[in-house]
Order: sequence, then C-alpha cells, then structure tokens
Amino acid sequence: MKTIFTIVATVATVSSFAQDVKFGKLSKQDFEKTKSTIQADAPAEVLYADGNYKVSFNTNQGGVEQTKKVFYRIIVFDKDKTPDDVLKVEIPLYKSSGSDQDKLISLKAVTYNLENGKIVEQKVEKKDIFLDKVHRFMDKQTFTFPNVKNGSILEYTYEIISPFYGSTDTWYFQQSIPVVASNLTMQNQEHFNYQQDLRGAFAPKLTKNSKDDTFSTTSFGNRGVSSFGGNMGNQGATSSNHKLKIDTQTYSLTNLPSYSREAYVLNPRNMLASIQFELASFVAPGRTSENFSTTWERIGKDLMDHEEFGRQLNGNNFLDETVNATIVGKSTNIEKAQAIYNYVKNNMAWNDYLGQYTDKGIRKAFNEKSGNSADINLMLTAMLRKAGLDANPIVLSTLQNGLINYSFPSRSKLNYVIVGATIDNEFYLMDATDKNAQINLLPIRAINDRGFMVNDKGIKEVPLRNSVMTNDKISITADLKADGTLTGIFSNVRDNYFYMFDKSEIADDPKAFEKEFVEDYNFEISEFKTQDNKQNVIRHQFKFDDVKVDVAGNKILFNPFLFVANTKHNLNLDQRNYNIEFGAPTTNTNTVKIKIPEGYKVESLPTEKQFTMPDQAGGYAYKVIEKDGFIIAQAQKVIPYSILPAQYYKPLKEFLTNIINAESQQVILVKQ
Repeated sequence: MKTIFTIVATVATVSSFAQDVKFGKLSKQDFEKTKSTIQADAPAEVLYADGNYKVSFNTNQGGVEQTKKVFYRIIVFDKDKTPDDVLKVEIPLYKSSGSDQDKLISLKAVTYNLENGKIVEQKVEKKDIFLDKVHRFMDKQTFTFPNVKNGSILEYTYEIISPFYGSTDTWYFQQSIPVVASNLTMQNQEHFNYQQDLRGAFAPKLTKNSKDDTFSTTSFGNRGVSSFGGNMGNQGATSSNHKLKIDTQTYSLTNLPSYSREAYVLNPRNMLASIQFELASFVAPGRTSENFSTTWERIGKDLMDHEEFGRQLNGNNFLDETVNATIVGKSTNIEKAQAIYNYVKNNMAWNDYLGQYTDKGIRKAFNEKSGNSADINLMLTAMLRKAGLDANPIVLSTLQNGLINYSFPSRSKLNYVIVGATIDNEFYLMDATDKNAQINLLPIRAINDRGFMVNDKGIKEVPLRNSVMTNDKISITADLKADGTLTGIFSNVRDNYFYMFDKSEIADDPKAFEKEFVEDYNFEISEFKTQDNKQNVIRHQFKFDDVKVDVAGNKILFNPFLFVANTKHNLNLDQRNYNIEFGAPTTNTNTVKIKIPEGYKVESLPTEKQFTMPDQAGGYAYKVIEKDGFIIAQAQKVIPYSILPAQYYKPLKEFLTNIINAESQQVILVKQ
C-alpha cells in the first residue's frame, strides 16, 4: 500500500504585512517626511519592506511549490542622489532545463506625488516592464519608476509561484538606503525542514507560531500510484482526515542604516544583514526521512557525472587539430598554456550568461564561437588537458551572487566556472570569458573569496586571488604663476586589473565614465580623452586651468600633490570581521612636476617619508625635491596582495592615516 497526501487549506494564510501598511493605502501625512529619521543625509528611505515565502503542496496540480510575496514602500528625498537600484527594480525568475519555471502572477508598481494638496499616482504600465534573459536558468523582470521627484513615494508588490523549493531567495534587511522596517516570513508545512543562513551584524527579532491545517490521506493499490497531490482516481480509495502543522517564522529588523561605504569591499551586499533558507530534509507521515543536506564531496562527484559539466571533458577529438596547431613551436608548459588560453580568449565570445552548467555544450560553442562561462572555460580545460597539462574546472559564486556558505554545502549558490591549472608546480587561475583578462588576472565578477576545483578524484577549495601586479600611475606637469594659479596637464596610466575595470565601465557608458572621472575636481577641465593601446594599458588625460594655491604676502604655499593628494581613506569602523579586498596587488605612483614662478625660491620643502605595514603587507615612500627650477614630488604606495585578512584592518588604517599626514605637507616659496 502507498499513501498519498492531499492538503486542504482550512486556515487563513499567515501574512506578515503590518496592519497599517497596505499597498496603495496612503494619506497626505505620509508625504510630510522631508528627511530620513535614521540618517539625515540619506537621499531616500525604505519605509516598509515585507517578504513572505511559503512552501506547500499544490493540491490542484500536484507537487510542491513555493510562493513568494514581496512589498516595498520607499520615500525619495533627493532623486538625483538616490541609487539606481532603488529607482530601477529587478525581479529574478528562475527556470530549469526542462519546462519548470517561476511564474510572476502579479506585479503592481506606482509612483505617488502630492500635487496641489492631492495624491497623484502614476502606475508602471505593462509596456514599461521588460523581460531580460540573464542566463539559461534565470530571467529577470525589470521596470523603472516613472515621474520620480523629490518627495515621491514609491510602492511595488509582486507574487511569484515557483516549482523550486530547495532554497529561497536571499532577503536583504539592509539596503543601499536606510530601512525603517523590514520583515521576512518563512512559512512551511511541518514535513519540510529548512535551515537558515543568517548573515550580517544585525540580529533580527524572531517570532514563531504554529497553526493546524487539515489534510486527507488516500490509500490506493499499486495501480495509479503517483507523486504527492497527483490525480489517483477513486478505485478502491480510502480517505481519512488528519491535521498538519504549519510552522511560521517571522524575522524583523527596524531602523537599519544604509550599508557603510567602506573602502576595499568588492561587493558590499556580502556584508549586509540578510537571510536565506535551504531545504535540509523532508519527512512525510509513514515514510522515512529524505535528507537533502549534502557534502561538497557529493556535489563535486555529481558535477563530474553531469552531462553538462564533467562529461563535457570526455573525448572531444574535434579539438585535437586546433590544440596541436596552437602549441606548435611552444617548448615549455607555461608557453603552451598561454597559447591555448589566448586562443580560447580571442576566438570565443562570452554571451554574458552565467551558470555552473554548459549552455550549448563545448562542441556547439566551439563551432559557433560563443557560449556561457561553463561552455568557454570547460573548453579551455579540455584543450589544456589535451596539451598534457593538469587543468580542472573551478565552480564558484560570482561577486554579485554573494558569498558561499562553506559550512552548508549547496550547489544552488554555484553559478560560474573558471579554470585552475598546476603547471611546473605552480598554480594558475584562468578565465577566458573576458578579452582583457590574463592568466592569474580574473575579471572582478570571479573574485569572491573561494571556489571549488573539481575532478574525478574529488573537490578542493581554492582561494580566488589575482596575483598579477596592477599599476596606477598619475603624472602632472604644471606651471605656477606668481598670483597662485596653476595650469597644466594631468595624465593617468592604468594597466591590468584597473584596465579591465575601466574598459568595462567605458563600454557600459563612456559619458558616465568621463563624468565620474572628473566630478571630484572643482576647477576647469578641458580636452579629456582616453587612449587604449589594446595591450592592457589605458591612459586618461585632460588639461586644467585656474587651479589656485595660497598666496600670503611674498610667499606662495601649496601642497605639491595638488588635487591628487590623499586626504581620506574611508575606513570608518573600529574593527572589521571580513577581508580587505583590493582586487589585485597594486602599485600607485603619483609624480607631480611644478615650474617655480620667476623671481621665487624655495623656503622649505616637505620631509621625506618611508614606512611599511606589518609583515610587509604594504609600503610607502614620499619625497619632494627642487631641481632645475621645478618642484618634483613623487609618492608610491605598494600593496603586494589582492586580499588581506581582517586582522590587518587596524594596521591598514594606521598606514593610510600616515599617508594622509605625509601628503598634507606643504611647499613654501618666497619671493627673492
């Protein structure tokens, strides 16, 4: 005999929506707020955020489903400074390789303005809602709020029915703006045991309750047996009623500041107060427990057995001719690896899709010369192996996808593939999806703490670190007049990691890049231009006029580093419990050459400075001299690591404070 469970809801759905906060229910008093009660200078504030995740049996269609309901109310104080992620909303929609997919069953979004004493609303129309493909397993629905002004209130709410219940979306209590109140409710029937992944510095208040639902069990013979909720017919069926407990957990936080704009954090969202749930086990009455908890070793084995991952590395005789032609004349293993890497990088086009599995398969991707990260980097792995090199795929979570919870193994967080290769006892990281990447120089999306290298022998954690030194060189040549005005040329040469970053920003919006590059300079700038030598070096240059320094009687006083002196470090915490992320080892060199005005001489120069961080984790040198009628200032800061552990936070703050002090010194010229 087999027992089938049909759930019949008899209890009203538990909702965490506050009784006095309903979508569309606003009064004139709601518009009276003119600044945040949490951070007075905030450009906007989340007044209320509510999420409700519910996992239950679908009695009509069979199977298990997850319902996601989300509601936000936001007030805007300064539209121009409000972050884009507030004004433009993205809703992820997941899908499988089959027909299963999330269904967005409702979406409402409205901008409210108070005009002439009346509340005027403007809805987001269907024509202004767009569906974009992110990768094979995810689309996103996007919309932008219309007619947003200072004082606008924005609301949106949506509901998704999902066939995927192995995990929930991550709920972020903290946002890029302050949050007055944020609630997340997780509701599931007692047979489903979910494990929480709670992160961040704020502990939410937890409220638990349980209610009874009614369900019926129907017993059948062997014929007609199906899964839970399936249509069994009524031949010989026996039904009985039982009670089922519904567990509800509500997590609440209030008066949350926006996340601190700390320096050297590649993805601030990794540090935010958040929660996610993963299915750990399922226990049905009369059945043994089904355990969904796994191990990284199991995940590695499953990946290597998967048709769209590990099995892609088998055979591939179609690659032989290309590999042989690519490595001809290459005598060392690293030369062979470099040649194959360059071939894949230069001949394959990344389609911007993520994913731990191939989108096309490497044969089709090879023929079409395009694919997702798994297509391209599994192809690179296969080609390196055909050249006799020890290469294996590495699966990871991209920077925007968030950190992996290493203590709770789950493949759902893995969404990207790169390559690890051991060549002549040295380990190298490779990602051929980016034309500007190099061996041991990964694009920023792939730098997210650690990944997992997998092969037929098992799985191994590997740190995701760039080791190629990156240079940022600023040079200024200027003429100083007796009235204290300067004119000159600014040049900034950047390579490697900074080159990749600038190229990406310029490709997205060249005008915005230029605006952001020069916006901190409060003087006249002309002839801004960017030169790209196509060999991982980029130069930004502009001319400047009417930069003023102090004139006091017969003396001219100025900072020799002018407008490029370090004046702040944006490390604002007393201590930090997460890594210090630079992206790559970096060398910053500033050189300024200022012509002394005729009739003036040097009265005093800054003191030379040199110092280091503990364990040589950073070094700095500063020197200002007079030579041939010029003041020549040079400073160099070297950080030889892409990541430093959190225990270096205080030494780094001290190091950067010393740099600020060094670069606050002045040159004094006196009239002869």
